[in-house]
Amino acid sequence: MKTKLAFLTLGLFLVSFITTAKEKGSSLISGQSLTELGQYSINNSNEALQINGEALKTYELSYSNSDSPVLIGVKKTKKCMNFIVRTENFEVEYVCNNHVFGVKRINKEYQTVSSEVINEMMDNAQFYTQRIISQYPKTEEELLGLIACYFPSLIKSEKLARL
Repeated sequence: MKTKLAFLTLGLFLVSFITTAKEKGSSLISGQSLTELGQYSINNSNEALQINGEALKTYELSYSNSDSPVLIGVKKTKKCMNFIVRTENFEVEYVCNNHVFGVKRINKEYQTVSSEVINEMMDNAQFYTQRIISQYPKTEEELLGLIACYFPSLIKSEKLARL
């Protein structure tokens, strides 16, 4: 019970940092990741992720302490949305299943990075911790904010430089 409450509190705390920019040229969403990657900003991407010939709505996630952007493709499902999160060397999915939102290994048909490279970079303890991040998924913007805050923790700290 305490663990669930702690995760819920942390999730709500992180989401509270999300701001929607109203000025032209500002980030769609920005906030503090509470990781060594620092501030994040999420903008619409000019480069669309392609999945089985379908161009997904794509966002670009960037962090103040990293030069490599992270692409997030949104794949709508009947009940929710799935997010394919991809860097040059790493990729996972954040999905909605049975009223929960959390991480899972990327579906093989979407995968572009080898499983060996992903396994080498992934912090397995964090992966299992993030399998349920939130109950009753929120809006697309709130889910993007959760991804921005949780995603860096999935990568082993010694591998974050390769992000």
